[in-house]
Amino acid sequence: MRLRDVLVRMLRSRGVDSISTNIERILESEDVLQMMAVWIANGKASVCEGHRGVAFDLSGRRIERAKTFVGKCENPILNRDDLLKEVEKEFFPYIVIDCSFYDKLIEKEKRKLRFQIFQTLGLVRKFMWDERLIVTALDCGVGVYYPSTAQFVKEKGLSNVVLLDPFGEEVFNGQKADCYIIGGIVDKVGNKRGWTSKIGEMLRREGVEFKSVRILLRGDIIGVPDRLNTIAEIVLRVVLDGEDVESAIRNVQSRLVARWRLRKELPKLTVRVDVNGRPFRIVRKSEFDKFDWLNLERSDFYEVCSELGYIVLDDSTFEEIVKNAEWDEKKRRFVLNV
Repeated sequence: MRLRDVLVRMLRSRGVDSISTNIERILESEDVLQMMAVWIANGKASVCEGHRGVAFDLSGRRIERAKTFVGKCENPILNRDDLLKEVEKEFFPYIVIDCSFYDKLIEKEKRKLRFQIFQTLGLVRKFMWDERLIVTALDCGVGVYYPSTAQFVKEKGLSNVVLLDPFGEEVFNGQKADCYIIGGIVDKVGNKRGWTSKIGEMLRREGVEFKSVRILLRGDIIGVPDRLNTIAEIVLRVVLDGEDVESAIRNVQSRLVARWRLRKELPKLTVRVDVNGRPFRIVRKSEFDKFDWLNLERSDFYEVCSELGYIVLDDSTFEEIVKNAEWDEKKRRFVLNV
């Protein structure tokens, strides 16, 4: 369930079957009803009687005219307080970005971190609303600022807390929590391994109980996107939309990240062949079909094979080479003399 679903349910309960708006920022959104809900939850607009701008039915389809509009008026049908009261009946977690190590980042990393926090706000708005994004130890004007994650957790009285850590003790399989903590860490110089675990150590010292959970793709962290916004999207797709973890990862995975995982998997599918004394690794063209769980195109498969020095062969040619070669047990490879 997303915030728009709560809004639609409330509108229908009030006998409203259409809604309009002339707010450009809402109309520019990919999901107009969700952005209407965000503006109402953020206190920037209410639902009012009448028609303004562009009209939609409650499935998001354009129509000619609506009975209500999202904007400003003196006597709204539905306002922020109404929506947030209804929201309390549903599950909407906090996404916390802990920036405790901000001062230890180089300037390029700081810029990247701020940009990713901004992107995470946009992501949170696709599912929930601004107040569900908490940024701690860094007041960057995005989300709701708290001096520390421990202060936020204690002030809100949260008891079910998850720290998303690539070295976490548990594997994420859709566990619901009051809040999910993501380490505000961008690693451009390659010396920040284990820093999210250090955030966990700080939380324990401050008396915060939490579960340390890692997101895996078929048993490995390689191939799991590591940008803050993509981590948050994986979690929200799973816990709010009901997607399975693997599907959520694939839906947000860039082809660059998918190729990282492909580089790890491909060597398992190659065969070593010595042709007239020269070593080669060959792989069947059809092996590409085994990677439908990665966000890849066939061109990615060929590109990675080329980078690794593998020769891609159609299946019949591959089988012919293996058939005519002799297996060298000592060298653990095929030998072909032509």
